[in-house]
Amino acid sequence: MFFTKHTIKLTLILSILVLFISSVAFAQLESPIQEIPDINADIDEFSAPSVEINVLYSGALGSTAQLTAQTDNIDNYSSLFEWYLDDQLIIPQSGRAKINFSFQTSKPQHLARLVISDLNKKKITENTVSVGSYDVSLVWQTNSFSPLDYEGRTMPSVGSRIIVTAIPEIRNENPENLIYTWYVNSESQVRGVLGEQTFSFLVTKNVTFIPVMVEVSNLSQSVTVRKGISIPIIRPTLTLYQKQDQRLSPGNSAFVLPGGQIDFYAQPFYFHINKATDLIYKWSFAGKEAVGAAGEDTNLLTLIIPQTSGAGRSMLEVKVENPRVLGEWAKAEMEINIIQN
Repeated sequence: MFFTKHTIKLTLILSILVLFISSVAFAQLESPIQEIPDINADIDEFSAPSVEINVLYSGALGSTAQLTAQTDNIDNYSSLFEWYLDDQLIIPQSGRAKINFSFQTSKPQHLARLVISDLNKKKITENTVSVGSYDVSLVWQTNSFSPLDYEGRTMPSVGSRIIVTAIPEIRNENPENLIYTWYVNSESQVRGVLGEQTFSFLVTKNVTFIPVMVEVSNLSQSVTVRKGISIPIIRPTLTLYQKQDQRLSPGNSAFVLPGGQIDFYAQPFYFHINKATDLIYKWSFAGKEAVGAAGEDTNLLTLIIPQTSGAGRSMLEVKVENPRVLGEWAKAEMEINIIQN
């Protein structure tokens, strides 16, 4: 085959070009794959400024509510915080970087609004939160003794168990889903227990009263309510009743004729017993021992005045002791006036 000089030259150029293209393609296949930039890496830099208002404390009506602001993508120190309470600007608590706000509640519901602006008064963002006033009631009972027909309140004494129940009034909250912390004598006895509405403790000291407080919070701790009471502690007591016309009447004195008789009942209160006859009764009249009834009426004394008695007055006394509780006792007395016809 015959080739001219030009044909050889053209063939050589084409061969070199094919080799160059092949080497470039191979180099690209061997080179590592370049990473695609993550467009979300710096997304926080472009998110809108915002603020959340957290209610740190909101208690009973008249208490001080405490709020704080949590900002996002805002330079607090170069921003103006304007706090509004029910659409009224609160100037003393507004200013640069004023993230905290407090006020005294005066109605069940308040609106707190925060407007954040730059130093040129251009608004950046704002938010509003509803602040409610809440309350909690405390009721208590004890296990000491009082008569079934007693219309007064049974009081605790040393050795009594006191049961206190909290009744929270927090809107949109189930009492069983709240956290209760109980204090006795300012010391925490039960801390942060879910649903612990009822709390009990034993009276171990002879004091005049015991302070009890409960702190109730919701799960987010945005609402906290405190309430305290003082529970009086008294000694067991004894009252003498005179039976007249089938009725029992208490009093400090009684009147009787020579040869007459009167029934007296000694009624115990606040002992640690199941019934009145669990106690030991010791009667005396005019300084001498008197014998009370037996059986189920040991707290009954039938006082008989001799026919030969002259006019005068003497003291009827009774002392009771609890054989089950050492040192638990009480006494009572009544003046008996013997009169002549």
